[in-house]
Amino acid sequence: MPKVLITGAGGFVGTHLINELKKSPENEIYASVYKATSDITTLVDQTHIIAGDLTDYAFAESLVKSVQPDVIFHLAALSVVHNSASLATSVMSSNATISYNMLEATKLYASRARFIAISSGNVYGAVEDTTRPVDELTPLRPLNPYAVSKVTQEMLALQYSLSYGLDVVILRPFNHTGVGQTRDFVIPRLAHQFVQIEKKLLDPVIEVGNIETIRDFTDVADMVRGYVLASQKCISGEIYNIGTGVGHTIAEIIEILKSLSSAKVEVKILDKLVRASDVPILVADASKFMDLTGWKPQVSLQDTISDILESYRLT
Repeated sequence: MPKVLITGAGGFVGTHLINELKKSPENEIYASVYKATSDITTLVDQTHIIAGDLTDYAFAESLVKSVQPDVIFHLAALSVVHNSASLATSVMSSNATISYNMLEATKLYASRARFIAISSGNVYGAVEDTTRPVDELTPLRPLNPYAVSKVTQEMLALQYSLSYGLDVVILRPFNHTGVGQTRDFVIPRLAHQFVQIEKKLLDPVIEVGNIETIRDFTDVADMVRGYVLASQKCISGEIYNIGTGVGHTIAEIIEILKSLSSAKVEVKILDKLVRASDVPILVADASKFMDLTGWKPQVSLQDTISDILESYRLT
């Protein structure tokens, strides 16, 4: 049975990745958790859930040495973009340290493992040519400390591939969302507000910043399916975008929410909610990944938003 280790397994994406991996009963899943946002004790054998702080090298070493994984999905990171400026040193230091510790431990104790390094489409930042989707050759121009930390994680992964021959694949997922994502992210935040208005718990006013920003949103179920395909089919040492290739404005998101909700809302645009240094358009060209793996998104944005709305209605 292949041993699969997921770092950051208690987070939003981790729980969905566990469910995707469980579709193949031959996978023996191990989960590294720190401050989990989800309870995964019903998903993974309790003896395979290992708690600790990956910024501590001794824990990372013990983790990899004891599990001896065949595949590592490295999800663990501080991952909220909007407040990364106020937490800049923590975000950059922690994310770099976590990746270094995991790569070094893998080099020493699981050198034949496939290491899936999860980066972010945020690394592209201030894209100069916004007239077309962004491919992997687009220059990196990060706009916030979180994006800088992901560039650093990529460079560490690449260095361990080039210097030590580790089997590393770097993925750049663009925006992804779904049930269980925290309200630090735009679609869950808006969906929660709509449901609160439906329940008469909030005034029927939605306050937003720039509603013309365009992003490429993928359902988390499609995204983790891509991660598993990457572990099976992608080429070592290569970088791959994952996204739908279709952009949507925040205004479109709000219109979809309106169409799915009984709430009648007023939308107020507030300058104080507009992010400084926000790239206007960020859409993935994922043709490299799609051509190699056969991956295509299967869940529509409307269905994703409907699922998120329904999850809040039930709470």
